[in-house]
Amino acid sequence: MRPDRHLRIGFASVALLICTASLGGCIGGGLHSNQPRQEEYLLRAPGAPAAADAASTAGPPSTALDAARSLEVLLPAAAPGLEGDGIAVLRPGEQLDYYTGARWAAAAPQMLQNLAIESLRQQGRFVLVESDSAPFAASWVLQLELTHFEADYQDGGPPTVQVGLIATLGQRSARQAVMTLSIDTQARAQADRMHDVVAAFQSATSQALQQISARLVPAMSPGAAHP
Repeated sequence: MRPDRHLRIGFASVALLICTASLGGCIGGGLHSNQPRQEEYLLRAPGAPAAADAASTAGPPSTALDAARSLEVLLPAAAPGLEGDGIAVLRPGEQLDYYTGARWAAAAPQMLQNLAIESLRQQGRFVLVESDSAPFAASWVLQLELTHFEADYQDGGPPTVQVGLIATLGQRSARQAVMTLSIDTQARAQADRMHDVVAAFQSATSQALQQISARLVPAMSPGAAHP
């Protein structure tokens, strides 16, 4: 084979590689640019009670019995369609959908677990509130089930956010549930805009967590009637 033919083959191979790499870059860039921008949203735990309210609900000074008020919050279970980080939408005809270009900063069950832990810690009624991944053995266990967590458009106009929780409190030593609560809260968005929808999620979720927190301590008291 003549030397110049080797050169021509070599130049052709290099040109083919450059062309292929360039084409791949163009394709990759084009696909990336066509993807909708994802805005991430985060909910916050309800604020701690004011000093006067905290004093009226805290009860007597801490005793040895209060040491048993350690609580483990399990990772919540979720109804079908609510397990991921999509912000769920319920449309007419019970059609479940998700907002385009918006999502939660974490999967809904994980976000709810973090919110519940932070909210219960802020109440100051427990010596310890932890997740199920913590190394300590708590005296009480709280199981949450997320049954509703969607923006409902079935009535027309701005959506109404529905939050549904089933909370089960169990005593670890006895290995039995002592209380089950079914909580349903809602909040209507002021406008059909993402900022207002997230604010409605914040309001409804805060209401639900506050109701659960208010019922836990009485159920954990030594004199509480358990089934």
